[in-house]
Amino acid sequence: MNSSRQQWRMARILGLAMLVFVVATSALAQAQTGNLFGRVLDADGGALPGVTVTLSDIGATQVFITDSEGRFRFLSLSPGRYTLTAELAGFGSVVRTGVDVNLGRNTNIDLRLTPALEQTITVTAETPLLDVRKTGTGATMTRVDLEEIPTARDPWVILQQVPGVQVDRINVGGNESGQQSNFIGKGSSRSQATWNVDGVAITDMAATGASPTYYDFDAFEEMQATTGGSDPAIQTPGVQLNMVTKRGSNQFDGSGRFLWTDSEFQADATVPEEARGYLQFVNQIDNIQDYGAEFGGPVVRDRLWFWGSYGRNEIDLLVAAGARQASDFTLLENYAGKLNAQILSNNSATGFYHYGDKIKTGRSVGPLRPQETGWNQSGPTPIWKLEDTHIFSPNFYLTGMISDVGGGFQLTPEGGLDTPVWRDHDRIWRGSFLHYETTRPQDQYRLDGSTFFDTAALNHELKFGFGYRDTPVNTIGLWPGGGNVLLFGTVGSLCAPLGADPANCGLAIVGRNVDQNYESNYTDFYVGDTILVGNLTLQVGARYDIQESKNLATTVAGNPVLPELLPQATYPGDQRSLEWTSISPRIGATYALGTTRRTLIRAAYNQYVDQLSAATITAANPFPWISGYLMMFEDRDQNKRLDPGETLDLTTLGFPNQWLAPYYINPEDPTGATGTTTRIDFDMDPPQTTEYIIGVEHELMPEFTLGLNYTHRRMDDFVWTQFEKTRGAGDFYSTADYEQVDTATGQLPDGTSYSVPVFGLREGNDRPLWGVLTNRPDYDQTFDGVELVATKRLSNRWMLRGNVAWNDHRQNVGPGGFPAGDPTRQLSNSTGCTTCDDAQVVQRSAGSGDKGEVWMNAGWSSSISGLYQFPFGINFGASLTMREGYAVPYRHDVVATRTEGTKTIMVSPEPDARRLDDIVNLDLRLAKEFRIADTVGLTISADAFNVTNERPVMQRQGLIATDTGPRAAGNRVNELQSPRVIRFGARINF
Repeated sequence: MNSSRQQWRMARILGLAMLVFVVATSALAQAQTGNLFGRVLDADGGALPGVTVTLSDIGATQVFITDSEGRFRFLSLSPGRYTLTAELAGFGSVVRTGVDVNLGRNTNIDLRLTPALEQTITVTAETPLLDVRKTGTGATMTRVDLEEIPTARDPWVILQQVPGVQVDRINVGGNESGQQSNFIGKGSSRSQATWNVDGVAITDMAATGASPTYYDFDAFEEMQATTGGSDPAIQTPGVQLNMVTKRGSNQFDGSGRFLWTDSEFQADATVPEEARGYLQFVNQIDNIQDYGAEFGGPVVRDRLWFWGSYGRNEIDLLVAAGARQASDFTLLENYAGKLNAQILSNNSATGFYHYGDKIKTGRSVGPLRPQETGWNQSGPTPIWKLEDTHIFSPNFYLTGMISDVGGGFQLTPEGGLDTPVWRDHDRIWRGSFLHYETTRPQDQYRLDGSTFFDTAALNHELKFGFGYRDTPVNTIGLWPGGGNVLLFGTVGSLCAPLGADPANCGLAIVGRNVDQNYESNYTDFYVGDTILVGNLTLQVGARYDIQESKNLATTVAGNPVLPELLPQATYPGDQRSLEWTSISPRIGATYALGTTRRTLIRAAYNQYVDQLSAATITAANPFPWISGYLMMFEDRDQNKRLDPGETLDLTTLGFPNQWLAPYYINPEDPTGATGTTTRIDFDMDPPQTTEYIIGVEHELMPEFTLGLNYTHRRMDDFVWTQFEKTRGAGDFYSTADYEQVDTATGQLPDGTSYSVPVFGLREGNDRPLWGVLTNRPDYDQTFDGVELVATKRLSNRWMLRGNVAWNDHRQNVGPGGFPAGDPTRQLSNSTGCTTCDDAQVVQRSAGSGDKGEVWMNAGWSSSISGLYQFPFGINFGASLTMREGYAVPYRHDVVATRTEGTKTIMVSPEPDARRLDDIVNLDLRLAKEFRIADTVGLTISADAFNVTNERPVMQRQGLIATDTGPRAAGNRVNELQSPRVIRFGARINF
């Protein structure tokens, strides 16, 4: 970036910041608190100004004097239960106990004073759940939900309970807690999810949408997931997860726990009849131990409070690895600490620190990855923040924050770095596997606040926010044993024509190591106004985003076997940054029906943009990953290693080159001096989502609501690589450049025959090589979803949370949206079918555990959880998860033409034409609390997971044929739902 461009960018940022300060002031961008609003009225319903309203019980006592309309407000409150007291001379006082404030919610409480000197009235009533300022969708999980509902105790399990969110696995008793789950929500991909802990945006921008760390579940006070809405603080259309840890108060309190799950408490992990010929074992729990403690209290009463926690979760699994049973062990260790300080009566500060480490052996071990190819993982992630909130006046709040995330980890193959890597004829990896190291630090700065004012009969809450985040990434990757990989049997039809023994022949990955280096930064501004007039609440806002990403300089070593094809390469870095700028409007409204206001009607129109991910900019890097060529080989000495002289020259068969295809390399410049084969369209638009929400929510009683929401979304401007025939000319390939050259034929597992045409380039056209990173034309996606939601807060001994969601996610694709113009019906990881118009979108789960055959798309899903408190301290909790089975898009690999290499053909009539069995998972919890001296509680519990011992297939191998014929491993069982298991626990609260 040159100096003039830097000056212009800084001037633009400063100018916008000044404009925002002039126009407004704001609320917190990443929800870590809740708000409390209300009015004080007389017996006849008239407003009472000048009333002293006091808020107490958590943190420092706060005081507000009601305005001319009797209004009071307390913003940015830690989640918890408070007491409100209202006092006015001549009216006595009223005390409202048990006022609940939840994460990301706006609690509304009206207090009534009666003329009566020296009289105090104490009111205990349930806090209303209706939030007139809420126009979006999602869910908030309170401490009761987290502690009393039987779960596997990680954030991904909580996401499974959110309406419209689909998760790629079923976690039975913690068997999946050693690895992150992939998830999608309302048509958005996992890459658009965001993670926030105590207001710090921690989303991993290298594995965009993932969490950079793991957590101690008992450290959390509440969790909130947002799936849509008009809050301008939210950028992306993905699932937004906000997690808030506990804090110290004026009372010393804490807890300690020990949870134990063992193979002795698990039902038999039987192999289904259909799989006994090839699968001797299935995944099961060996032993899980989860223990830790948290404690907090005052350092200086009413001024300074502390809180800290320690958690350790040891997850030891036995997994199927071919004909053997392998070990998958994970240790999750977490420390957290927080200091809250009331510096002045109108100023408070917070210091927060979190240290999460994951040590894992046997990551991704499974039927296709035996023990020696599994990864050993390590790498701590520290997170810290400093935050200060100042109340300049009852109508003006401002919060500033600085934070740092020290992300990064490494994956070392158990087979070692000197052992060669190969894949056998059954596509099972052998020897060793990829080695991977990455560092992903993040720095963040935020300034947010709120101001309140009236214009005529309108009451305004005007918000603004400004943030900046810098996320550099450095990644090293290499294949052990010389940087080459042998894939036996792949493209086997070419072995005999080349005079090679098919048993020792196949496709070789001949590569160079990668040293990836890039940086992204994100600047955002938002402004929003919440307007209250009578029963109507309007929300109008917009956010402005500047997202920039740039490839930095890097050097990679040459290949030791073929240095003439793959010499050392140096890239000086991008000359300019890819920059996305966008304005996203938000409009929402709620209307409370009648004088009782027990029914809310909601409507919203919102636009979002995707967050600029690493995958976008690195596509235009000459070395975005291990780079090289796909070549044919014959392992003549059968040492499973590519040696000099073992590559086969494809020009003898009329191919234009000795190799089959390049990958991540410019064959005309293998040194990288002239850059990548892919250029960037710097004028591209960021992908955009337009959302419409209509909903209604009814309060059956203050603590029990029913809601129905409909969401429609349209997603367009997707980013892809479009290929041109001449570099820089814009002469893109189209369907006119293709003709049918083959037909993929065979039988689906149910016996149905398939015949899918395979297209190849017409004579005179070269293999697509020159890519342009740009927006995908003639393509968009639509999502329609309906949610029925019931929420009953804990009162009268019981609570309930349930939802049923119906989803329809489709793509609209025309000939201009075919990849490289190719009309062949190929399989895409992100959409399912590349050319199928009006087809369901299925998203593949990859990169997090052995879930490569999970294709997320459920037409319906449901989650119901509840708690009942029996006498004598006995609690009974339950959680029921149900959804439609995910899709199984079957595929057939072919060698299409001599210029294009292999193609993966989707041979299912539609991506979701074949589905796995529906999922039904029931978890139960029984707990008994014993009180000791009225200050200490001991709870003994037993949690039963997958109570009915359902064992449906969770994954099948979708590759059913190759160019050499049907594949024996096609349609084989890859994974079953884990069997029933019981977890015993003991917890002390004090």
